[in-house]
Amino acid sequence: MQHTINNFEIISSLLDFPRDKSFYFMQVLKRRKENPELKSNSLVINNYYLYEKGDLEKLKERIVEDCVKNNARAYINVNTLDLEKIAMFAMQKTVELVIKGDFKAVKNAYASTCGSHHSEENKRWVIDIDTFDRQFIDKVRGEIEVLQAEIKGNQYKILAEVPTKNGLHIITNPFNLKKFQDKNLGVDVHKNNPTILFVP
Repeated sequence: MQHTINNFEIISSLLDFPRDKSFYFMQVLKRRKENPELKSNSLVINNYYLYEKGDLEKLKERIVEDCVKNNARAYINVNTLDLEKIAMFAMQKTVELVIKGDFKAVKNAYASTCGSHHSEENKRWVIDIDTFDRQFIDKVRGEIEVLQAEIKGNQYKILAEVPTKNGLHIITNPFNLKKFQDKNLGVDVHKNNPTILFVP
């Protein structure tokens, strides 16, 4: 029996808006894994943009409805974006598409730019753990905390655990990736990937 994943409360606690131009980007995606009839690996049902603290709560009902109606998932990148930088990159991307003659793709230029850039100075990484084994999760956490403690004068730390269908995502500030990979723990580290917000 598939169980609902509802991470609205956890994600909301992670959202801060350090500058006037800061915002977050999220998508509702329908995936071929759950919908075999899809011709592509995924289909974007909707893009959402969060500009201030209360926006996630305001949009919650619509996001859940999108997911339930379309058998889709909501994802959010917990790294902030900068409105000015994204506008510039999107304009550049639009010009490139026009030069190439790919006029249909122009309408997706802004969302595509949001999905591939970040503006976070204090980066947040996603550690993808595909198990519910608490002992293993704590081992991974311990290794990260040791590596963060080695970095002098920083306030880097583990920020949250976000439940997924197969385990969880650890949301954390950076650490020495090379040393972490040398531990051969078999988990993926994503430097600018979304995490799960809602799965019906």
